Amino acid sequence: MKRRVFVAACALATLAGRASASPSPRVIVLSWDLAEMLLSLGLAPVGLPAPAWYTSGIVEPPLPLGVVDIGLLFQPNYDLLYELRPNLIVATPAHASVRASFEHIAPTLTLGEYMTAREPYRAMRGEALALGARIGRPAQAAALLDRTDAVIAQARDTLHGAHAPLIVAEAIDERHLRIYGAGSMFDEILQLLGLVNAATRAGLVTNRANVVEMERVAQMSDASLLWIGRDGSAALQRNPVWRQMPFAQPHRQATLPMISSTGALVSVQRFARALALAVPSLAAGHDM
Repeated sequence: MKRRVFVAACALATLAGRASASPSPRVIVLSWDLAEMLLSLGLAPVGLPAPAWYTSGIVEPPLPLGVVDIGLLFQPNYDLLYELRPNLIVATPAHASVRASFEHIAPTLTLGEYMTAREPYRAMRGEALALGARIGRPAQAAALLDRTDAVIAQARDTLHGAHAPLIVAEAIDERHLRIYGAGSMFDEILQLLGLVNAATRAGLVTNRANVVEMERVAQMSDASLLWIGRDGSAALQRNPVWRQMPFAQPHRQATLPMISSTGALVSVQRFARALALAVPSLAAGHDM
């Protein structure tokens, strides 16, 4: 009899626990970079503009199947927004003019100021904590920061003594490159890892990227190139001037995975890990 009472009590306690546990919030995100932040806290959005762009441009954490495509970043389908019954909409400062419309559907949280901050990495840490608190996952946010600190520390140890200057770039065409200077997330992480950003040294200051002519890059001839997402040398190799530049040689270039320059903490982790793999081989080639 006592055992039956005990079992029944345990069952009631379990049911009570389930009843009292609040369901996960239904969140719509109007930014691929902020969708990364949400996913890194263990919660998938119910709706996101053009999910395929997230998959190709952000990559990780992977976006689950079933996330509803709600239209364009700045012209979402409002009927879908209503139908998804969100508890929260996460927007960016660029959505300020339509925020009132979102508020009619669900409480709206504006994040993403880190993307234009002077120190984006430090700013995104605060935003991750703010999002974690808002969706009831403060412990997950704190753990995410701890994991990021550990990845950066490990990469810094691996890269100790690597002093060759670097250019983080994407090729636009056979005459132009997009390079990331001071104020970009890439530059801030390079600094944290004790690496030299040749673009910053050359005075290129931006909160995102500069599109520059090849001749401007020629002033950084002692640097090695890190291509983001794809090898940019194919288009540039058609230009004879480029082929004469020291860093146009294969041993002075490396291709990193696709990493968003405005991504959140998982992007930071991926960039740090990619540098730890690529830079030692570039440093060896730099001495050839």
